[in-house]
Amino acid sequence: MPHSNNHTDSTNFATEFKGLISQLREGVHPKDSQELLDRLVPLALQYIRKCPDIFDSAPPLPEIICLDKIMTILEANPIWGDNDKPGSVFHEHYVVASCEIEDHRMRDLLANLILFSLENDTSYGKVDYGQQASISRPKTESKNRSSCSTTLKSNGISLNGNKNGVSVKPSSYDSTQNGVGLGSVPLPNYVVEIAKQNNTNIDYNVVQNAIYSFLGVQGKYLKKDVITGRFKLDPLSMQSISSVQAGMLLRLSELGYYHDRITKFSNTTTGYNAMGSMGQALMAKLKLELSEFHGHVAALQDQLNSYRETQMRDYVDRDKSWLDRQPEQLTLFKLLCWYMEPLRRMQWLTKIADACQMKKGGDLASVIYTFLNNGDPMVNKLATDLLTVCCAPLVRMISKWMLEGGIEDSHGEFFIESIDEVGADRLWHDKFRLRHSMLPKFVTLELADKILKTGKSINFLREICKVEEAVKDRKELKFVIDNHVSHIFSYVPDTTWHAAIETCYSQTSKHVLDIMVGPHKLLDHLQGMRRYLLLGQGDFVSIFIENMKDELEKIGTEIYSHDLSAMLDAALRCTNAQYDDPDILNHLDVVVKTPYPGDCGWDVISLQYTVRGPLATMLEPAMPTYKALFKPLWRIKHMEFVLSTKIWKIQMGNAKALRSLHDEISKATYRLHLFTSEIMHFVHQMQYYVLFEVIECNWVELQKRMQQAKALDDILDAHSKFLQAISVGCFVNTSTNMESHLEVVYENIISLENWQENFYKECFAELEAREKMQRAIAESEGTGRFGVTTEQKMERDQERKIFEQKILTCCRTLEGFAGSYAKAVGGFLLALNSSDDHNLQLFGTRLDFNEYYKKRDTNLSKPLTFEHWRMSNVYGYSKSHMGGRYSMYPQPTPQFGRQGNVSLTWD
Repeated sequence: MPHSNNHTDSTNFATEFKGLISQLREGVHPKDSQELLDRLVPLALQYIRKCPDIFDSAPPLPEIICLDKIMTILEANPIWGDNDKPGSVFHEHYVVASCEIEDHRMRDLLANLILFSLENDTSYGKVDYGQQASISRPKTESKNRSSCSTTLKSNGISLNGNKNGVSVKPSSYDSTQNGVGLGSVPLPNYVVEIAKQNNTNIDYNVVQNAIYSFLGVQGKYLKKDVITGRFKLDPLSMQSISSVQAGMLLRLSELGYYHDRITKFSNTTTGYNAMGSMGQALMAKLKLELSEFHGHVAALQDQLNSYRETQMRDYVDRDKSWLDRQPEQLTLFKLLCWYMEPLRRMQWLTKIADACQMKKGGDLASVIYTFLNNGDPMVNKLATDLLTVCCAPLVRMISKWMLEGGIEDSHGEFFIESIDEVGADRLWHDKFRLRHSMLPKFVTLELADKILKTGKSINFLREICKVEEAVKDRKELKFVIDNHVSHIFSYVPDTTWHAAIETCYSQTSKHVLDIMVGPHKLLDHLQGMRRYLLLGQGDFVSIFIENMKDELEKIGTEIYSHDLSAMLDAALRCTNAQYDDPDILNHLDVVVKTPYPGDCGWDVISLQYTVRGPLATMLEPAMPTYKALFKPLWRIKHMEFVLSTKIWKIQMGNAKALRSLHDEISKATYRLHLFTSEIMHFVHQMQYYVLFEVIECNWVELQKRMQQAKALDDILDAHSKFLQAISVGCFVNTSTNMESHLEVVYENIISLENWQENFYKECFAELEAREKMQRAIAESEGTGRFGVTTEQKMERDQERKIFEQKILTCCRTLEGFAGSYAKAVGGFLLALNSSDDHNLQLFGTRLDFNEYYKKRDTNLSKPLTFEHWRMSNVYGYSKSHMGGRYSMYPQPTPQFGRQGNVSLTWD
């Protein structure tokens, strides 16, 4: 029974195998032959496995000879076109199907079975292998073939007929034939041959046209659209090709469109390319990419030409083995498989090139940088290569700037620019600056600032300090910077390139710092400006004011600077300033500013610290700040001098002289003494706070930073912060109205001085009149008249009444000054309390330590409202008072309202 099942399976396999051979005989379409051959090989393999003893002896022919004959038979069938190559398809599937068979006998059986089935098929029976091949074939081959046929028939299987040995139609092929006769070979079909030749030419032209389109060249089937630049099919020629070929041509021509786009961008005459040296480097890289692409296309053209030559020699070399003369045909399908990678590369190149149009410098590098790390290794590699080439000129400019201090930027693409209009005196601060529009995204502001300062330091040393050598080991640093271009756009700034930049910056900065701190005494000059311009040398300031007090009281137009120089030298020799470095003292001078109408000596006389050479380059931007700070400090000294030398001293001196007028002037003098004490407390607290808590404390902090400085910019930055801090503490250029309140306070002090002068003038005039009256009475007693006349007495009484009226007027004027002063101080205290600076808040508390002003002004007694907090920037706002002022006057109290209700308004 098993034998019966095995026989049934074998019969089924033979029947299906015969059906496949019949399909080949009937001439199936070539596009279906691949499936047919793909089923034929596995089916024969299964039949061999079912009937391993199909041959009684060894197979007649070896496998390699069978394969050669099978593929020759398939290729010779006229129903196949030259481009279909069924032999190649059969060989490919045969190799795949039999790759797991290791038994050589089994492989030989498989090949002989397929060869036998084809040779006994009427469709292939008339194939002639050639006369030479027939003559050279040994007789044993014929015997073996007869043995193969006999063996298969003895097993009861006939692949071309019925079972049980039914004979098949004999083939016209005779292995012992010595010649080719007309009776055995049919006449050739010339119509078929010409059609085959035309089809071959069309296929060749289509492939050739596709290759031309890769380079943007028009052909027979593809023409360029004038507007879009893309390829389109020629309506006159597209009728000769199939729709499949037309679609494949259009797909392949897309590569030529992107090729043209890149070619256009890399051509400097089009005007659509990048600019500058970095743009030229990018275009050179794109041209290199195009050259490599042209090489690949040339290889395709060479392969096509080789196939064409092989076709020409095919008939001459037809006696060779099929495997030896099999040509490598280039088809549209193979071009589609090939063009995927170049197309993708060209598409990304076009996308990058379009983004770089009309860009230059750091802006160009930033555009390419955006294509990095997008997840595609090919795109990342492409962008890295383009960015490396593009950044090469930028790195050379950085190297030139940091090592030699020069700028080679003819196209304006470097992120550092030099201002030609700025002179050498402003070299450090204004001569060179960052061009932010040209700063690449991968260069941080911190790194760009270091690069800027390094080159700026070299220029400063060479042009101002006359020092040539700035950086040690310059050649080594130049080699590292110039040969690690790709490190400039590294995500992590810890590469050798960044280390070289840091080394160059550190060495240059330290060299500049040593020169400025050493030979040019930068720190000593900063100390000198603090002592004299910021009035830190107290004994010098006191003696200087005392020496010039007569000049300070003069009108501004009557003061000359040469008269003040001697007084300055005398003040320096009489104080501890005489022990300072003479080089520091030589920079100190006194100047007289251009007076305005009404200005006195206090308004036009000021101290000046003159800096020269490298110091001027470094400190010149800070000198206007020192001048601005000198003004309020000098103003406080002026107020202190007026209060101590004039107001208080005159009060103490006149108190005993006017004792006789005590009854008339006691009220005014009492109010005057209280008002004077109040003002003196305010001025002394202001002077102490500014000179000690602001300037001195910030100077100590500046000294700590200067000791920790590693570069000159660290000192300059610390000095800049020092000036900024004391500017706030001295109420200079603040966003609040503290300065206006202080000015009102100072104006009231000057008004008090003038009022007191007039007051005492009237008092002494009355005192002199009374003394004169007493002398007249004494003289009359000596003459015996005993007294004065009624007219004289009435005149004296009238003068006394006038004096009393003047005293009352003076008291009212003094109260007006006191009210104006109290209002200004209240506004100043409210501004201090509303500030977000804790030091200013504490200073306001100290000014009103006994809550004297708080009790008199309800605005100071109530807690801060939201308006105060908003103005004090607690919520992050920058509310400027810009000319606005607070209204401190209490609002009228309604009949049934709260007492003392005060509102904060703008007016």
